[in-house]
Amino acid sequence: MYKKIFLLAIAIVFSAHVFAQNKTEEVTFWVAGVCGMCEKTIENALDVKGVVAVDYNLDSHKVTVVYKPSKITVEKMHQMINAVGYDTDKSSATEEQYSKVHGCCKYRSLENH
Repeated sequence: MYKKIFLLAIAIVFSAHVFAQNKTEEVTFWVAGVCGMCEKTIENALDVKGVVAVDYNLDSHKVTVVYKPSKITVEKMHQMINAVGYDTDKSSATEEQYSKVHGCCKYRSLENH
């Protein structure tokens, strides 16, 4: 009897742990970008384990990410976008990182951006 209760308890705990790992969240934040090439670069930067879906909206300059918080943090996403040369609403790319951006994508030098 106690053995069955113990095994049932273990099964419940294990199921809860597995379910928690599969939980997803969605976040949207601003990212500098001016063209389709920027869009592709930003989306590709977040093509990593833990990110389920990513969409960059060029008109609003916002990226929406569906992700598994057990695998990746929002802070890490900002860092990954900075690493390919783009500023976000929480952090800026270094000059070295920004220098990787293609010439037509130099958003810092555009008046309306």
